Amino acid sequence: MLVLGGFLALAAAAAAGVFLAVSRGSGEPTAASAATKKPRLDRVVSASYRHHHGHTRAPVRRFGYPRMHFHKVSEGSHGKNVLRLQQLLARRGYLPVTFHAFGAQPMYTLAPRQGRFQWRFEAPPELRSQWQPGVFSTITRGAVMSFQADHGLPIDGIAGSRVWQALTGPKPFTKVPYTYALVREASPETITVYQTGHANFTSLANTGIPEAPTALGTYPVYLRYTSTTMQGTEPDGTHYFDPGVPWVSYFNGGDAVHGFQRGSYGSPQSLGCVELPYDAAETAYGLMNYGTLVTVTS
Repeated sequence: MLVLGGFLALAAAAAAGVFLAVSRGSGEPTAASAATKKPRLDRVVSASYRHHHGHTRAPVRRFGYPRMHFHKVSEGSHGKNVLRLQQLLARRGYLPVTFHAFGAQPMYTLAPRQGRFQWRFEAPPELRSQWQPGVFSTITRGAVMSFQADHGLPIDGIAGSRVWQALTGPKPFTKVPYTYALVREASPETITVYQTGHANFTSLANTGIPEAPTALGTYPVYLRYTSTTMQGTEPDGTHYFDPGVPWVSYFNGGDAVHGFQRGSYGSPQSLGCVELPYDAAETAYGLMNYGTLVTVTS
């Protein structure tokens, strides 16, 4: 009786123009019109969705947004990554220039914006000549070091992922004053500390004697002590040991701006350092910071 009932059901279906198809995967019958039967198409093509016009779309990540790639840039680097770094540093006051953006903001946060740089103040020519947009020179390295010091990051002058994250993060910021120190070896020798273009402090200073001169050039402050011990060898071969040297800002190897007791100031007397009276050294130390550029010029 069951076989006869199944045969009658198949016959009735055939008379109505309907056939039964069996799926290989499930083994369950599915009904389809004989007149509209079409070849089976896979729903997924190579892990991507194929549009009915043939276009493909990459699969969507299940969770979150694509990860941002942070480029590491350091002294000697150049190009669009350095340019974007300079734009962000200028916005926060760590460069002597400001950046005025215009046009639409790129979707990618680290893409450089269209705009122009403009000097924030009337800068000394020794500083102005060093600025190069898109080039990671000493002036940009000093800005990165100052930013790292203010944000509790390792002070190495290299813009890595932690620097980029701090620069692009949502945390509000206050624009900082720009500090620059200029040491002139013309008689009498002096040091002037500028803050945002204003000569806030000037003092007589001593630089290196001919046998141990202070190197000319521009260098960022990389190490600071309120007090330290200095020791080394005199040009005649004798050893010196000076404990308790105050208000020390190293900017080039063993050369530093610091306090030292002398009978006079304004002439070459040191072994390469820039020596100041104690009170003047304390004032200069308070104005300067990690990354502050020190230019020594004749």
